[in-house]
Amino acid sequence: MKKTISIIAMATLCLFFSAPSQAQTVASTFKPVKIGGRIPDVTITNVYNYESKKTNLSDFKAKLIILDFWATSCTSCLANFTKTEELQKKYGGEVQFIKVTNQPRKEVLSFLEKLHKTDPSTIPVVTNDSALYQLFPHINLPHYVWLDQTGKVVATTTTEQLTVENIDHFLSNDNIGNMHMKVDMNNYKSLTSSLKKTIK
Repeated sequence: MKKTISIIAMATLCLFFSAPSQAQTVASTFKPVKIGGRIPDVTITNVYNYESKKTNLSDFKAKLIILDFWATSCTSCLANFTKTEELQKKYGGEVQFIKVTNQPRKEVLSFLEKLHKTDPSTIPVVTNDSALYQLFPHINLPHYVWLDQTGKVVATTTTEQLTVENIDHFLSNDNIGNMHMKVDMNNYKSLTSSLKKTIK
């Protein structure tokens, strides 16, 4: 009985400490950038559907860059691909969408090849990413990060804010106006709060 309790206790400790220990092994190279801050000119590798497989965000000369963080398992992300493709075609060189995922190249490209079989995409894709995820940590997908031409973060939004009206406003006024910002809930803090309330 004591042996069983010890095993359960050890397993529970593993659950609590596994996430922090993993986070420590993947040491942050880049600090998160908040709205209003400027990103470092990081080199992005594993770029596909673009003229080069390695580039910098500063190489994109668009007035507005929108990073589209997504995953193959995110149905909401996939549902918005048509929308982002249409916006990319509409704004041409003024706006540049970039799809970003931390999933492996082989898995992503195979998936996208089937998805865009009849209607090829015009948007660059970054796979195996870690740098952009470190710069723009988030929990919920899809996650859109809006950058101006100088690399300043002007907004982080959900799909609802990704509209012609909002993009036009930025291109005309160089600001996002009263656009609603996306705030990801910290699940760990929420869970801790719930446990404390339950114990009381």
